[in-house]
Parts: sequence; structure tokens; C-alpha cells
Amino acid sequence: MTIVNITVENDADFFQHFQYVTVDDPPIPINLTGISMEMKLRRHVEDEAAYLRLSTEGGAIGVVEPQFGQFFVYIAQAVLMQLSLGDYVHSLIATAADGRKTKIWSGTLTVNAGPTR
Repeated sequence: MTIVNITVENDADFFQHFQYVTVDDPPIPINLTGISMEMKLRRHVEDEAAYLRLSTEGGAIGVVEPQFGQFFVYIAQAVLMQLSLGDYVHSLIATAADGRKTKIWSGTLTVNAGPTR
């Protein structure tokens, strides 16, 4: 399982490109054509409520080069300002057209105070 830990400051947007690839050497891109993605942030895995939901449907996750496994995650600074400082757990789930779900990664997202907020 891939672990992706992200640290953000709440005085600017977070925008990062990623590539979904195999663990082969060299890595082989995994085709994301027809895939939707969703990522939720919670304080603890057991928590019912998610503090933030990012998805391809909402535009916060975008598949830009599906045949090369390339996508981005975007969180606007205004959204980051609404989150309490500290650590959140998250996972990124891909859903195929047939409904099959695949966990791409899990990890933490740490929100720090930015000096220009």
C-alpha cells in the first residue's frame, strides 16, 4: 500500500500533480481512462463525519493525462482556512466505470498555519 503524507499551509492553495504507476522498475503508468476519484479527510479513521471531500466530480481532483496515469489534487486556500490546524487521515479511492473500487493511497494531511493568511 502506498502511503502519501501531505503538508499544507493555510495561506495558499494546494495544487499538486501525481502519477499512478506500477512498482516495476522502470514504473509503468496505470491508465485512468473512465476513472472517478474521491478523497476524504477525517481526524481519525473511526470518525463518522469527514471534514473534507475532494473528488473528480467536484473538480478538486482532475485526471489530466489518463493514459499516463496523471492527475492532480487541488485544495483552495479558502477551504484550508476552514480546517482546524493539525493532522487528518485520508485515502484516495478510484472507482472504475463498472463500480470496482481501488485504493490508490492512504496517509496523513497536515494543515499548518501560514504566515500570510
